[in-house]
Amino acid sequence: MTKEELLALNLTEEQATAIIEDYGKNYVSKSQFNEKNEKYKQLKQEVETTRSKINKLTESESANETLKAQIKELQDKAAERDSQYAKQIRDMQVDNGINSAILQCGVKNPKILTSLLNKEAITLNEDGSISGLQEQIEALKQSDSYLFTSDTPKGVVPGETNTQHTGLTKEEFNKLTYEQMNALYTENPDLFNELSN
Repeated sequence: MTKEELLALNLTEEQATAIIEDYGKNYVSKSQFNEKNEKYKQLKQEVETTRSKINKLTESESANETLKAQIKELQDKAAERDSQYAKQIRDMQVDNGINSAILQCGVKNPKILTSLLNKEAITLNEDGSISGLQEQIEALKQSDSYLFTSDTPKGVVPGETNTQHTGLTKEEFNKLTYEQMNALYTENPDLFNELSN
């Protein structure tokens, strides 16, 4: 996405600039993806060529013990390459899914959120979707809400006071425990200041 597209999504100039600067560090550009994809296609072609050679050698009636050992070695290498390529593709898809979900969840700092995720618990489904990611993000929204932007607007409905809006009176405020006051201060500093004066 361009900076203009990010600004059109109601991001601030600072957020859009931070995301653009972060692209090269944490996200794969289309050109890098295409380069890796071309390399993958080349290597896949090599694997297919190797398999073709293996099949021809296997079909040959005059294959001796040395030839059989070479065939076995080629088969082992082909299987190892297949496993490596499948893992690389899976890792790329999981990383892209994580990056996409992080950009959409309203996180303040994507690097911090990424470091808190347990990638081992994130799986790639057969249909290409990601499992185990949204649950982790939702859990972090509950446990570490300060990492995310708030969707609820702050302020007072015109014609109402904060005490009417929240239902919290000055007497109820005075009865709050230290932890409750601290939570109120974190969630709504304006209301806290109004009630504490």
